[in-house]
Amino acid sequence: MKRKSIGICVLLLGLLLGAASSARADTISLTTVSLTNFQIIPTSGTVVFSTSQIGAPTFASGSAANSFDEESGNSSESPTFAQAFTSITLASAGGVSELSTMSFSTNTNVTLSGCRCEAETEGHAGLRLSFTIVGGNGPVDVTFSALTQTIQALVTDQLSTFATSETRIFLNIIDVAAFTFDARFRIGPDDATVIERQGQLSEVVTLQFNQQYTVLVSGLAVSRAGQNEIPEPATMVLLVSGLGFMAGLVKKRRA
Repeated sequence: MKRKSIGICVLLLGLLLGAASSARADTISLTTVSLTNFQIIPTSGTVVFSTSQIGAPTFASGSAANSFDEESGNSSESPTFAQAFTSITLASAGGVSELSTMSFSTNTNVTLSGCRCEAETEGHAGLRLSFTIVGGNGPVDVTFSALTQTIQALVTDQLSTFATSETRIFLNIIDVAAFTFDARFRIGPDDATVIERQGQLSEVVTLQFNQQYTVLVSGLAVSRAGQNEIPEPATMVLLVSGLGFMAGLVKKRRA
């Protein structure tokens, strides 16, 4: 009977140690912003694009930082196609922009597991275009349109502190008008949410024939998250406590 009791104690102690060493926390923030088929459509006349502009037509960038004092960033500009990506422990970010399809996308990712830590990432991409509307005189109404999609996925467990996601689409006709479309979400411990949005960006602005304009359309994705350290008991404390418990049980049996 004594051997059986000691065996049961050893088994329980092993299970406790195994459970403590395998416990993990998970905190996730994923954010994606994309824009396709960007168009400039006047009610009359023709749009003529120009190479005379400030900066390259396509651009992309990504940056990331964490509580381990790691930081990283990367950026790219090009006349036709730009791509950038960066990655560190727990986080990554990037973007891509393509002139031929008048489109861009950017995404960020923070994934924390089993640590007292935080991380944040930011991805950015867009198009920068100079144009003139010819074939008329005076004012003309111009529609700026595109298809947009955003995805924001947040997951936390009971040991997480927070997870946030931010998306922003920015349309700026330089020195004329600016429009911002954004969404921000934040969750606390032990929660989850996924938000997916698709839509048509459409804004009408009155411009002038035969005058050069520059339009900037861009997307921003931001992910942040933090979590507490796993409260794992020290292995030696568990071992000493377990041996003490078993010694006491044996002594009692002998008495």
